[in-house]
Amino acid sequence: MIIEIKGVGCHNKGAEMMMLTIKEQLSNDNIIFTVPANSNCPYTCYSKYGFYPKIWFKYKKIDFGKIANLIPKRIRHIYGFIVDKEVDIILDASGFAYSSQWGLFPTQEMAQNTAYWKKKGKKIILLPQAFGPFNDARIKHYMKRIIDNTDLIFARDIESYKTLKEIKDDNKIKLYPDFTNLFKGMLPDYWSGDLEIAIVPNMRMKDKREDLNKYEMLFKEIIEYFQKSGNKPFFLIFGGKEDQILASNINNLLNQAIPVISEENPYYIKGIISKSKGVVGSRFHSLASALSSNVVAIGTGWSHKYQYLFKDYEFEEGLIDMGMDFEEIQKRLDLIINQDSKVINKIAIKNIILFKKSEKMFTLLKKELGL
Repeated sequence: MIIEIKGVGCHNKGAEMMMLTIKEQLSNDNIIFTVPANSNCPYTCYSKYGFYPKIWFKYKKIDFGKIANLIPKRIRHIYGFIVDKEVDIILDASGFAYSSQWGLFPTQEMAQNTAYWKKKGKKIILLPQAFGPFNDARIKHYMKRIIDNTDLIFARDIESYKTLKEIKDDNKIKLYPDFTNLFKGMLPDYWSGDLEIAIVPNMRMKDKREDLNKYEMLFKEIIEYFQKSGNKPFFLIFGGKEDQILASNINNLLNQAIPVISEENPYYIKGIISKSKGVVGSRFHSLASALSSNVVAIGTGWSHKYQYLFKDYEFEEGLIDMGMDFEEIQKRLDLIINQDSKVINKIAIKNIILFKKSEKMFTLLKKELGL
């Protein structure tokens, strides 16, 4: 059995965590895992984890996936190449791609792909992710086609679930939380524990909110507040070079710059977060990694997926807005500084429930796949 995992890669550590969690939960001796080779997921990213490359991309209207079919199977397998016709199952773990916020193309392309895959008899499942809003009739049309063509769809939050059910009330649509709470981290040898509070910037705040200067100034104030309280904040990079640039910009605003950790290993990143005093960030999976490790997280975000992550933990006060008075933000930051036991205990109790839900989701998935 060959399973393709779509929508993942090394372009951010959350996508990589999803990719690895799926493999860890489903692995057995009869499964080969493949990911589409592209600029977001180069060979060096996935090969070290035992994934095979699938040739599936277009360049200047040339479909290299179809051209690869002309290569004899014996030759393809010598070099480890998988082609689309060999894939039995497609698992989509895009996280957040099908929405008016990303424009028409991702949903349109997925609708076309799912129609082709369904015709070829492949099983198609969309794993827990955020969907919508769909503010355009065309994008709703393509999302309905996706629903029609897929075998199972997991929405990650109630708003996404309701949005899909409004497009088509289908029993194949299920509600389950983010599944990377099952992803276990480990500490790197170099980690001494001297640094305490992870600051995780996200350049998407510029793309989606269009107030980058305000965002940089907010994080400057947050870092300085931690410094004045005697804590040791540090940047932890989730989104590659663009987030490194953002961290550098914020550091240039500070009287006392803070360390920047750009760790490539997602297991180490989760391990570092799990041993941190707290996280303040804008990358969804940095916040999910913290909360799933019983670590207090304070988040800023640009879509409903952030709001519902904190609702899952009944910790809505953990989400701040850039228009909020800074005195109010300080109260939230104090939950990290003071290691508020009430908040930490509430997060821990919710994790017991959320872990069980993620385990149940994978049980349903295995049943659907006949594993």
